[in-house]
Amino acid sequence: MNYFQDKKILISGAAGGFGGEFVRQLLIEGARLILTDIDRDVLARRAEEIQSSPGEKRGSVIAITASDLSSAGGREKLYRFCKKEVGDIDILINNAGIISWGYFHEIPADRLHVLMEVNALAPMHLTRLFLPDMVRRGQGQVAFLSSVAGYIPTAFETSYSASKFAVRGFGMALSREVKKWGIGVTIIYPFFANTGMINTASVGSARVKKLSSIMVDSPAMVVRCALRGIRKRKLHVHPGFFSKITYQWTKCWPVVYVLPVEEK
Repeated sequence: MNYFQDKKILISGAAGGFGGEFVRQLLIEGARLILTDIDRDVLARRAEEIQSSPGEKRGSVIAITASDLSSAGGREKLYRFCKKEVGDIDILINNAGIISWGYFHEIPADRLHVLMEVNALAPMHLTRLFLPDMVRRGQGQVAFLSSVAGYIPTAFETSYSASKFAVRGFGMALSREVKKWGIGVTIIYPFFANTGMINTASVGSARVKKLSSIMVDSPAMVVRCALRGIRKRKLHVHPGFFSKITYQWTKCWPVVYVLPVEEK
């Protein structure tokens, strides 16, 4: 049987570039999906568009809900929704994320706090909420979208890089705790990818330049590699050439990447 067939999978940030690809590919795999994002209307339209697109789909979207993952209340509300509407889940995919480009000292404090809540604390808290059910059942899997910026410090996306380092460290440590209960942990490290995030406006006096298309991976490829890694219950997944080669570089010497910028 297909690994994902009939598994109940919660995807956060499901309306985004990676999120939509997770939905598309997991529907083909036969999964039963629970989708969440901050705007339910946008999410519902995106899900309908994917479900009505041509191609065989053996799975189904069994629940959709809006959730603000930047708040403890929003995270707890999502957990209660899932318990009430679908029961226990099999796989949690912590995909939601936001970015701030520019000089760190020019990023507004409230924006920094929201970024760290969504990118780092939300995956930790959602895992804390759903993990006891997985431990009780002796099975389950948690996946985290980190980034190449989670092992190569990246200037001009400093807060984003810090949040992805946190996700990487958390996932690695967690994997050693939960292995004895049959629970898998997978951490995915995309390079730059063609999602809405890459078009986020820079903040402050420096503008991050548009990246060369050769450096931008497709979300479809990233998610395809991510699902292959989840299926194999791998801890680390490096999708694509640039993710793999940069990881090898870090084994040889410390690397700090500086994004190309221009002063506004």
